[in-house]
Amino acid sequence: MVNQWIQQAAERRASDIHLEPTEDDRLRVRMRVDGDLRAVETVADGRKVMARLKVMAGLDVNERGMPLDGRVRVQTSSRGPIDLRMSTTPCLGGEKAVLRLIDNSRLGKTLEELGYTKRMLAAYKPIVELPYGLLLHVGPTGSGKTTSLYAVLTTVNKPEKNIQTVEDPVEYDIPGVTQTQVNHDQGLTFPKVLRALLRQDPNVILIGEIRDDATAEIALEASMTGHLVLSTLHANEAVGAVVRLLDMGMTPYSIAYSLRSVIAQRFVKKLCTSCRKQVPQTDEMVRLTGSDRPVFEAEGCKDCNRSGFDGRQPLYEFLPMTAGMKKAIYQDTTPDHLQAVALKSGMISMFADGMEKAFAGVTTVEEVLRATKGVKASAGPAAPAGPPRPRLAGPARPGAPNGAGTRPAVRPATARPAGAPRPPRPPAR
Repeated sequence: MVNQWIQQAAERRASDIHLEPTEDDRLRVRMRVDGDLRAVETVADGRKVMARLKVMAGLDVNERGMPLDGRVRVQTSSRGPIDLRMSTTPCLGGEKAVLRLIDNSRLGKTLEELGYTKRMLAAYKPIVELPYGLLLHVGPTGSGKTTSLYAVLTTVNKPEKNIQTVEDPVEYDIPGVTQTQVNHDQGLTFPKVLRALLRQDPNVILIGEIRDDATAEIALEASMTGHLVLSTLHANEAVGAVVRLLDMGMTPYSIAYSLRSVIAQRFVKKLCTSCRKQVPQTDEMVRLTGSDRPVFEAEGCKDCNRSGFDGRQPLYEFLPMTAGMKKAIYQDTTPDHLQAVALKSGMISMFADGMEKAFAGVTTVEEVLRATKGVKASAGPAAPAGPPRPRLAGPARPGAPNGAGTRPAVRPATARPAGAPRPPRPPAR
């Protein structure tokens, strides 16, 4: 039964399998397809299913009160070998397990194949080819940040470079790259591994995720001492990465000096190429998109299981660390100010990237609006110019009639009586 679920998930190109306990030792099975959880079935003997999964992942079958993490490789008929990352959590009714399907076919893909536009690549590739600096990819969990970092590694992976990674866990096995997995139970943490890597003459260092101030400090120091550092961070938008680093205690100088670029990303559903068609925009759409170009929609066919969508595509937001951004980090680090400066400094917003993909037939306008909801796309319209505000005089003297005897805005010089000596000047400083 477990093998059938994995096979079905592979055929439907699901990203995750969720197994949740219900009443009477039953288990609800759902799969995440194109970003949405879809119910599969509810089965009995939930404990037996969990025991089977733990045996496959090499976990302790008798441990039910602590979270566990494991990994297993399964052979499927539709997608070949698939790596599964298994995570269990104790909850009411038993344990919940989530199996993440690692798509090995995405390994080795280039930035072009991951959906980066020509305009973004023209600005990002020169930064990737720099010998040192920090490159961050941010976004929510499961937004493809690690896949993007591996694509960058594919770009810079050359025989003359020493590339080392520290990850938790190691998702893909990359030929020619030394990869280390942290182990918190044995004290093998991100900072400890990073300090060891810096003594092994690396050219490029990949950090799976910056989670604490110690890891952030080492990453910034490594990027300032001649290393190219790639990492991920949890933030809603690109400028949020700067705010997160400041919140971790990093100095504005170290951020401005070491950070080279930030890319934020989120997934949208891809239109089915078999049934998509071009349609004109409505007046409301034109108001939202700012253009009257035609867009695409899909009615659904057998190839996409009548859903109109087939797979997912990331939207990207690219923030280069320009002179204007460095100056803003020193002066005012509020998110609104950084966002306004970023847009003036050449940042490609996620909404702009999404609309470019919508006009090209990759996704729909509704998907772009859904994915970018809550992401700051602009600094906002300027406040309308109103009438000049009158310059108010000082408060009236007590007992004076309305408008009479008010204190002037500028106090006049006190008149000197005739014949009175001039007051002495203060001594020169």
